[in-house]
Amino acid sequence: MTPPSNPDASYRAPESVNRLQAEHLREMLLAQCEQLDADLATYGSALERYQRRGEQTQARRIRGMIRTAERERRSVQDLIAGLERRFLGGDGRTETARHPASPTGPPRHVGPRTHPYPTPHRVIRT
Repeated sequence: MTPPSNPDASYRAPESVNRLQAEHLREMLLAQCEQLDADLATYGSALERYQRRGEQTQARRIRGMIRTAERERRSVQDLIAGLERRFLGGDGRTETARHPASPTGPPRHVGPRTHPYPTPHRVIRT
C-alpha cells in the first residue's frame, strides 16, 4: 500500500470533522426553516381566505396547522442555536438565534399569563 501523497488531506482532527458535520446540519436546518416560513405564509393566506368566507371549521383547522408549524420552527431554531453554541463556537451565529447568550432586556412576562382564547374548561382569573 502506498501512503497518500498529502498526509494532511486524508487525516482531519475530530474537532474539524465535528465542525464540518455541524455546518452541514446547520445548512439543512436553515433550509427546513425556510420551508416552514413558506408553509406559514401559505397557511396565513388560507386562513384569511377561510375567515373572509366565514368557514370557521376550516379556519380552526388552519390555525392548528399554523400552531404546529410554529412549534416545529421554534424547535428547529433551538437546534440551530444549540449547534452554534456547541460546535461552531459562535462564529456562525445568525440574528435568528432564538436564545441570546445573555439576556439584556426586561423580563418577558411581567403580569400573570392568560390564554387568548378562553374555553368553558379553562378558568381565567383577572
